Amino acid sequence: MRQVGRNVGISMMLVVGLLLAGCGQEMKKENEQLKTQVASLQKENADLKTESMALKGDNEALKKQLDGMKQHMDQMQQRMKAGKSVKKR
Repeated sequence: MRQVGRNVGISMMLVVGLLLAGCGQEMKKENEQLKTQVASLQKENADLKTESMALKGDNEALKKQLDGMKQHMDQMQQRMKAGKSVKKR
């Protein structure tokens, strides 16, 4: 009877060991996939940050250009007003 119990115990330990070994391989594979995914997302994040900085620079340049155009338009309007007042006299 003891021998049967011992054989059942050993068999159970072997089954559990084999199941854990199989799960370990799945976990390693999933871990590698997750590492690859994290690396890809980190690269994408860095690329997006670079693009964001470039767009901010473009935005600032456009704001300066718009301010210059507004100043030029104001000057043109003042000249037009000055020209109209001269013609009325």
